[in-house]
Amino acid sequence: MAVVFVLPASSFFSFWAVVVLHLFAFAIIMDCIFVIYKKFHMTNQIFLKVYQIGVIPILCLFLMLGYGYWNMKNVLKIHYSVTTHKTITQDYRIAFLSDLHFGNTMNKSELEKYCQDISLQKPDIVMLGGDIVDEHTTYQEMKEAFEVLGQIENQYGIYYVYGNHDQALYLNSPHFTPSQLKKSIEEHHISILLDSQVNIQDEMTIIGRQDRSLGEREDTQQLIKNVNHENFILMLDHQPVDLQKNNELHVDLQLSGHTHGGQMFPVGLITSVLGFGEMNYGYQAMSDMTVIVSSGIAGWGYPLRTGSHSEYVIVDIVKE
Repeated sequence: MAVVFVLPASSFFSFWAVVVLHLFAFAIIMDCIFVIYKKFHMTNQIFLKVYQIGVIPILCLFLMLGYGYWNMKNVLKIHYSVTTHKTITQDYRIAFLSDLHFGNTMNKSELEKYCQDISLQKPDIVMLGGDIVDEHTTYQEMKEAFEVLGQIENQYGIYYVYGNHDQALYLNSPHFTPSQLKKSIEEHHISILLDSQVNIQDEMTIIGRQDRSLGEREDTQQLIKNVNHENFILMLDHQPVDLQKNNELHVDLQLSGHTHGGQMFPVGLITSVLGFGEMNYGYQAMSDMTVIVSSGIAGWGYPLRTGSHSEYVIVDIVKE
């Protein structure tokens, strides 16, 4: 009954809602075990007392919270290799970082450490896949995030697309305006791609999409119409959408984030099984295009992650 009264007082996605829902789930599981136990006429008095006290769901809750916090903070480096038949004069190393939601679980010194680690990977190009900041990020935190990210060492630039949270459009009184965000990004030598493209060494074309949550965006077919298809074509889109269409248009690689890999179990499993969204996480080789969806370097809403890990991604583009 406590769930009925507590949840309406809290946002469904708030930390306390997550705590209550998990406690409720653990209690139901314990009740199911007890029913099975009774059905087989088991009479262990220690088990019965532990069940009556109700300590096991609480213990499971604390174990979940501890694991979820550790798992959120434990950022992994994930490496992929993509081969291409395109005529490129060198192999390219891409560092891809998305869904930082800065201020939720990571402070400036922690971000500096990961950016130093990324620099040690010697990336040629750095891609920022959106939701670097969100509604809860303060103005000062927003500035700190792009100051640090702008220091990642690279050869050919840092490129950025907006996610659905970056501009804090879900708040009536956000901590910063879209113009302040844009200024902070660009003053740290990060290029914003908004249904626009950039050419690297006349052999790679990077196309950055406006996030589909931000309103009308240019049709991909029109966007790609004047692209030299002898170039390696890399699509950066916050959400993993239009995959089949981009494959048919002969995009070579799409990098996306947004899903967090299903931040809390069993969200990722449910979306994958029921087919919500086009892709939840990982690597997929289509007939013409490779898709990589990152679970993100942090997470949104609360400092817990039980359905996936935190990561930054290194992608090597290698000539066949």
